Amino acid sequence: MKWLKLFEDFEEVKPDKKILIIIDVQKSFRKFFTEMYLYRLKKYCEEFDEVYQIFDNHVHGTNPDLDYLYDEEPDSPISDDVYTFPNQVELIEKRYNYDVDVDFYKKILDRETYKLMKEKEQNKEFKRGDIFKTKEGTILVYIGNNHQWYHCPKKLYNLFEKLKGKEIRMVGGSDQECFLDVEVTALSMGVNAIRDFRYIWSATNCPIK
Repeated sequence: MKWLKLFEDFEEVKPDKKILIIIDVQKSFRKFFTEMYLYRLKKYCEEFDEVYQIFDNHVHGTNPDLDYLYDEEPDSPISDDVYTFPNQVELIEKRYNYDVDVDFYKKILDRETYKLMKEKEQNKEFKRGDIFKTKEGTILVYIGNNHQWYHCPKKLYNLFEKLKGKEIRMVGGSDQECFLDVEVTALSMGVNAIRDFRYIWSATNCPIK
């Protein structure tokens, strides 16, 4: 019967999952957000189907192995610096660099890409969100802020590829630094990333006292 077929088709159509990405809400940065912020963020996570936590493994300023960066599926990071959030499905490791230029990445760029980037650097032609591929299968994203560049790990790149065209929410910190790195990368890759300012902290302000 026609009405039964229509009903079956309707049953197959399911709304997109509600997805939340949390950036750098970890114990190392505890002085920048309050206990109430953490409590309310955990309650907020309950509204989502999937929660992805992205944390910064700065390891006291040193750089250990680079599996997190170049492996498609690196081993799940074990860190006592992170919290576990409701509905969390993935923990993704990242790092950041402050004052670096194109030459910093020269070893992982092919000749043509390096030449193009060097010319743009000299002529000050970079635009926020410019993406360049490396020889290692990762991408470099121009941020042009406190962090000039963001080297996006493969695991995070693959997540954004999967989320391309979808609407997601982003929270965490620090605004204008690590948060901006991930946000610019997501937007440049076609993810409809929307800030929820109620849960974005910075070095000078926590929205929840």
